[in-house]
Order: sequence, then C-alpha cells, then structure tokens
Amino acid sequence: MLMKAFSFLVLVGAAAARAQTPCVNGAAGPYPCSNVDLLGHMTLTQLGTNTNVADCWGWTDPLNGKEYAIVGGRTGTSFVDISTPTAPVLVGFLPAHNNVASLWRDVDTHGNWCFIGSEAAGHGLQVFDLTRLRNVAAPPQNFSADARYAGFGNSHSIYVDKTEPYVYAVGTGIANGGLVVVNVSNPLLPTLAGTFSSEGYIHENSVYDYHGPDAEHVGKRLSFNFHIQANDRVTIVDVSDKSDMTLLATLPAYTSPNLCHQGWLTEDHRYLLMNDEGDESAFNYNTRTHLFDLLDLDAPLYLGYFSGPNPSIDHNLYVHRNLAWESNYTSGLQIMDVAPVGSGNLSLAAWFDTYPANNGKTYNGAWGNYPFFASGNVIVSSYGEGLFILKPRLSLNLKAVLEGPFDAGNGLMRDSLRVKGLLPIAEPYAALGYAHTGGGGGEATSSAVLAVSGANAIVDWLVVELRDAANPALRIASRSALLQRDGDIVGTDGISPVQFSVKPGQYHLAVHHRNHLGAMTASPVECSVALRAYDFTGGAIATFGTEGTKDIGGTRALWAGDASANGLLQYVGEGNDRDPILSAIGGSTPTNTVSGYQPTDINLDGAVRYIGQGNDRDPILVNIGGNVPTATRAAQLP
Repeated sequence: MLMKAFSFLVLVGAAAARAQTPCVNGAAGPYPCSNVDLLGHMTLTQLGTNTNVADCWGWTDPLNGKEYAIVGGRTGTSFVDISTPTAPVLVGFLPAHNNVASLWRDVDTHGNWCFIGSEAAGHGLQVFDLTRLRNVAAPPQNFSADARYAGFGNSHSIYVDKTEPYVYAVGTGIANGGLVVVNVSNPLLPTLAGTFSSEGYIHENSVYDYHGPDAEHVGKRLSFNFHIQANDRVTIVDVSDKSDMTLLATLPAYTSPNLCHQGWLTEDHRYLLMNDEGDESAFNYNTRTHLFDLLDLDAPLYLGYFSGPNPSIDHNLYVHRNLAWESNYTSGLQIMDVAPVGSGNLSLAAWFDTYPANNGKTYNGAWGNYPFFASGNVIVSSYGEGLFILKPRLSLNLKAVLEGPFDAGNGLMRDSLRVKGLLPIAEPYAALGYAHTGGGGGEATSSAVLAVSGANAIVDWLVVELRDAANPALRIASRSALLQRDGDIVGTDGISPVQFSVKPGQYHLAVHHRNHLGAMTASPVECSVALRAYDFTGGAIATFGTEGTKDIGGTRALWAGDASANGLLQYVGEGNDRDPILSAIGGSTPTNTVSGYQPTDINLDGAVRYIGQGNDRDPILVNIGGNVPTATRAAQLP
C-alpha cells in the first residue's frame, strides 16, 4: 500500500480556500497579475461610500480569529468581515464626523480600538470600539463613534502605536503640522500627551520600539517622519518622552526629491524604504523606492533606489516577512523582495493591478494595503475600485535528485521514461492513493513540456509538501510537480517554480517519489512570496532523521528501491520490495522484462528487470546494506 510511504495517517491541515479568481497566464479575470490570486472584491457602493476610498487597515478579533478590513472612504469608514475572503460582508459603516466628505481618511488600530483621522476641517480623531463588530445581527449597521478627540481638526495621516497606547497625528492645523501625540490609554477619554513642532510639517510618520544595530539607541521609541513642502526629507525623532521629544537625525538627501511621502523600516531596523509620491511625475521616470542604511542612526546613509517596471506613482508601503508591500496607484500592489536591500536594490516578486486601464502617472488605483493578517491574505484599497482581498502565492525554487536514474558521470538524471513516451500527462499520485491537501492534486502538464530535451527534460513527477513548523507530521499543503534532469523541480508548465496558496512563513519541506524514499528538511525553512532556493542535492540543507538522503560522489539523492511504496526498503519478508519486481515480469521466469510506467521500475529506464545488467532488484539489496538481506532502511519522515 502507498499509504505509509506518503504519511496518509498523519494529521492533515485544513485546506486553504481556493481562490475565487486565480492568476492564470498573467491575469485574474480583468486584472493583470503575477503570483497573486484574487479572493474577493467589493465596489464603492458595496462598501457604503461613493467617489473614492483612501487608506485601509486590518483587525483580527482576538476571541474568534475573524479578520476584518477597515476601509476609509469619501463619506466614512467601512468595516468588512473578510473571514470568508471569497464572500466579504460589510458589517457596518461609520459616517464621517458631521457627515463632511473628504478625499483623505486615515485609519489605524490599537488593540480592539480603531482611530480615524481626516483632512476634513473639524473632523478630529474618531474612536471606535471594534468589539462592536461581533454583535451585529443584521449587517450592515450604521455606527456612531464611541468617542472623539477634538484637540485638532484636520489631519493628513495618523500612526497608531501597536504596543504603546498613543496615536500620532501629523499634518494637522496645530504644532506647525508636526507630531501631535494623543494618549489613548483610556480610548473613551483621549488626552494630549505632547507635540513636536520644530521640524515643521510632517506628511506621514511611523514609530518603532527600536531594536536595530545601533546599540546606543536600542530600547528607545523613535518616530521616522516624512516631510514635504519644498523641504523633502526624513527626520528621526526620539519620542520616548512624549513631553520632551527630540530630533535625533536628518537622513541625507536622496535623488530628485519632490514629495517625501511615507516609509517603513525593515524588520531588523537596519534599513528604511521610502516612497516619494511626486518624483515620478516631476522627473519623468519609473516608480522609485528609495533605500537608506541606518547602521548608525546618527549618520544614516543613502544607498540609492529600486526602479520599478512602470511609471506609476508609489504610495503606502510596509515591510513584513522580508517583503515590501507597496501600493503603487495605477500599477496596483507591488510585492518586492527586501533581501538585496543592503546592495541598494530590491527585486519585484509579485504584483496585482487593481487599475487595469493603464500604468500612468495618475492618482488612480491602489492607495493602501494591509499585509499583516495571520491568514496571509492581503487587502488593498483602490481609489475608485474599492476593496480587493488577495492571496499571494509562495514560490519555491527546489532541487532534488533520484538515485535510480542518476548518472554520476555527467551529474544528470536519465529521462528514459520521457524518451520512450511513458510519462503521463496527469500527475500519477492521486491514482496511487495519495491524498493531496491545501489545494494540490489533479495537476497536468502538456505534450509540449514533455517534448523538451536536454538538461531541462522531464524525468518524472514528484510530490512537494509543506509541513507544519512545530509538528512536521502535519501536512499543510502539497503539490504534484515535475522533476528535470538537472534536479530542478518545476511547475506543470516546465518552467515556473513550485507554488502554494498558503501564507508565507516557516515550514518543513518534504519531497516524495513513487518508488524512492522521501526526504524532508530537518528544520523549518522560510517560504516566501519571493523566490527562495532549497537544494536537497548539495548537503547545504540538513535532512530530517538519519541519512535522509544518499551520498553519491558528493551529490545527495533520494534512496531508490521502494517498489511497494510503504516507506521501507526491504529485500525479504512480508511486504518486501523484491517480490513485486518478480511479479511484474510474470512471477516465474526471472529473465523476463516488462515495459511501461511501472512502480517497480526502480531505475526509471522504462523496463522492469529482475536479473541482469540494469536490473531493478539489486539497488534494494545495496541500499539496505548489501550483506544482510533481512536489513531494512526506512524513510526519514515523521
């Protein structure tokens, strides 16, 4: 039985919801995309507003894990239940203060409280208790604010600290447009904690409990401030003492400043990524994300910029799981790999365009995004298009070698099954009894892919699994994929990396073959939307258990010989792997052979042999030790 070999009896994780509109051949319905699926969409009307939406944020109910999108609109704020992302529900709507409409509406959260600011005169800071979303019997409900802070009227944006109960409002009509800090330890009675006005108008800011490489400032609360109005620059202010905030540093000038809009630190607090909202239009170049090195906070360095593929204007960006999530108006959500930031660069990993009309330098399309949900779902607020709920895909650059067809002389595997026309178009594992999970199963390739020769020729089908970081017996998701002669594991198009529609994070990676012992990483590895390499062949990745793979002249390969597909190499005794080979050729004449796509074809040459050169029996004896036929070798998988 195949059951044991592929761990069918382990606990199986809940299947990921299938995307409502998957990204196929560069499009999800009418929306251009790359490696991002569309789960749900709500128009302005469905959100209860008109004309436009502005910023968005998210909240997860700590009692039940429900995820909510909070969307600032022209006439108020929409609260959307996205716990079923393919069927979002408008739970309620909070009208703007005094029903004064505004293009700008900024939303943010602290704990179970939402805070809302606007450019509308006299708006102040609205306060809303998010736990009220639990008890709406007949959505959508028209809400009223639970409290309001009137110490300022308009504000351009707000930043709400997640670990300290403070709201930072900037671009207000007081304190020269600088920092206005509101204490919300009692959200129903907000009070002024302090102001910082000496550096003038601030357009946006973000605040951190600093834990970066500059030991002198570790533990301080630092605000990174983005200034416009003919003096575009970034300042760092120590806001640890709200009654005595002090300027720490001004970042060096960057190329072609025009509207220093917003930015975010990398998760190690070493680098700052910043978007200038006006440089693309003013200087006629593509989207630029500016990069700064903060190794020494008192003397930051400008590293340069990443130039995107389109001329669209960049807007709000955030860094999460070593990825930058940037809303780029007409180009939509752009997801960039932060790994190369130290060299003054980023790389585009995935994207979803919420405004298909063009990629021009206008303020249409994606305004804000929120990538911090535990589910891995991402929301995007798009100016005239509403709310989008997206699922980025994980992309894995995997490499493995099967011992059976491996030729140590040239370092490639033989593709005899392909040459003889024996490889199936559809993945074989479901028919063998393997129960895919997490959206896998039923994969199929094409005759054109199987016609490719050379190092990229297909050897056979494999199964790739993501397993839980804490419990490696728990399968989260699986995919059938194709193995090339050089060891690359690719998608069914013969080119793409293996992809999963689950959240980025730490997983054990496992690879299986129908008559080789599977192998798994000894430790969880980070799996990202950005392409990462995982090579089972070179020894750089430690495998689970003892001798999870076989050393063949410096190349690590999956052990051959599991003809009975039970996860155990066995030469004699009940359930052994030798007898199926003899049975396959007829059971009585050991010199017989049989051709075809057979589980007993251990060396994958397209023919099953019991004796003679290239037979399929000897590898089993060799791999259990070669001397004691009663010995066994078990797959090193939980």
